Amino acid sequence: MSHLLDPDHLANDAEYAAALGELEDLMLADPDTPAGRRFDELVRLIEDFEARHWPAEVPRLHDVREPPALYGMA
Repeated sequence: MSHLLDPDHLANDAEYAAALGELEDLMLADPDTPAGRRFDELVRLIEDFEARHWPAEVPRLHDVREPPALYGMA
């Protein structure tokens, strides 16, 4: 079965949106079926696209530490 999204990665926002739409249609697919395998493939493509376009930033310690007063510990 040939899909528009058969490449190794999603190249643009249109392909990303199409993958999200197809993924939503496959949410209830059984894992050991062609639809379930397609679901897994789409998840991998979407995660890869998101990692390339919106990389997770590790916060620096001083950015996440709050003074104790903000936690009611003052």
